[in-house]
Amino acid sequence: TLEAMGTVTAEAGRVVRIHPAGSGKVLDVLVVPGQHVKKGEVLLTYQDHSLHLLHLEIIKAQAALTTAQAAYQNAAAAYNRGKKLEGATVTVGETTRRFATLKAAKDDVTARQADVEVLNHQLEEDYNSVTETNKPKEPEISQIISPAAAEVQSVAVGAADDISPATMLVTLADMSSVWIVSDILPHDAARVSENGIQTTELPSETGTTFLPSKITSAGDIADPATGLVRVISRIPNPDGHLRPGMFLNTYLPLRKTTTGVIVPENAVQDINGASVVFIPAGADHFSPRA
Repeated sequence: TLEAMGTVTAEAGRVVRIHPAGSGKVLDVLVVPGQHVKKGEVLLTYQDHSLHLLHLEIIKAQAALTTAQAAYQNAAAAYNRGKKLEGATVTVGETTRRFATLKAAKDDVTARQADVEVLNHQLEEDYNSVTETNKPKEPEISQIISPAAAEVQSVAVGAADDISPATMLVTLADMSSVWIVSDILPHDAARVSENGIQTTELPSETGTTFLPSKITSAGDIADPATGLVRVISRIPNPDGHLRPGMFLNTYLPLRKTTTGVIVPENAVQDINGASVVFIPAGADHFSPRA
């Protein structure tokens, strides 16, 4: 193995930049940079003006649905009465007109139901996600939540700030797994075994823990600024003990090298406890060689 210095780094693909779904004003910021948060933990809350307008539209659509349902019931009652009195006090033409009114009222109920369902779907899809949810009992206040166990890297807003969907609120680094990054000399990098298992020392008060991780990347080109080649391995970090910026001793696996004669494996024979191969020694003759 090759002893090197490893740096704990957040995975580039696991950095999350959170934007709000609506527009409004920040009420409370509940986290600071460097803080570790759990999945679903509230990061900040804001008065969501867009959500307020959507709720007004839902109330309006529900009222229109109630009106349409009442009109449908009246039309159904009028049609049923006309059907019973058809040919006596109600003409066939009047019954036909009442049926057309009933059908139109039914179509209107269907349309108003669709309006309510579309708005409720918009409420669920646009304003409730892995990064945002409505505050219980306060439907016009939205909560920005963490989509995973992570570390807060930056907070870009403060209380009373106006925000919109274009505003970047919080940057999180998902720390459930991290990178161990080692910068080494090019001739050493050429000997590192790609996809090999490296071992990293994690010291603590109770002793040193040796953490295995699989090498996922071993560069071929040196950094022009440092002249070093970067080797990266991914390591699980469920308990969050590994934090970005930590420097740890690590041991990189090297390719095994040897010198000698290469022969087909199935040519090796075991005779009297010794390994031999047979080589040509003339026409139809072979000799054993150790």
